[in-house]
Amino acid sequence: LAPVEVQTLLRQNAWVLDVRSGDEFAAGHVPGSINIALSGQFASWAGGILGIHANPVLVAESDAQIEEARLRLARVGIEELRGYLAGGVKAWQTAGLPVLQTPQISPQELNQKLSAGKYDVLDVRREGEWQAGHIAQAEWRALDAFPQGLPKVKPDAKRTLAVHCKSGYRSIIACSLLERAGHRNVVNLTGGFDAWQSAGL
Repeated sequence: LAPVEVQTLLRQNAWVLDVRSGDEFAAGHVPGSINIALSGQFASWAGGILGIHANPVLVAESDAQIEEARLRLARVGIEELRGYLAGGVKAWQTAGLPVLQTPQISPQELNQKLSAGKYDVLDVRREGEWQAGHIAQAEWRALDAFPQGLPKVKPDAKRTLAVHCKSGYRSIIACSLLERAGHRNVVNLTGGFDAWQSAGL
């Protein structure tokens, strides 16, 4: 699909699934697209978040990634695809269409921002992980529950929501879903809770 065709589909609320790494997605992506990277439990998350009747448009770095995504999606029942963005994000940019970035923050930076009182934290890990230990100020909403409704995020222009999971894979999915819903003050905690603990915070 040409960039302008994908833009039209996005206006019709179609799912656009970016299968690149979280870091590549954060650096620049199609506004409204969802990131579920091929590197993790890609197919099960895609099935759980999008549902098997999603008919997504794929965004990838290469034809090999498109093919891998197609095969893995079919295994969880997502067999119908609308197509893929020809030329990827580069073609989207070349067409003069807007690109969105998802800011990333280190544990040390986040700790400073929390002390200043300008940030909220959302933990999207599973309940057992949360109960085993979490960032003191965090709110909890497991990513698994996002399809039933996104967490209540106050649209406060002065506050930023830092999202984290264990390592960063699920949190970038969560960030992309929040961005798709219109939230702009969302940042991803680099390295997740593991990095937070490693930093001794």
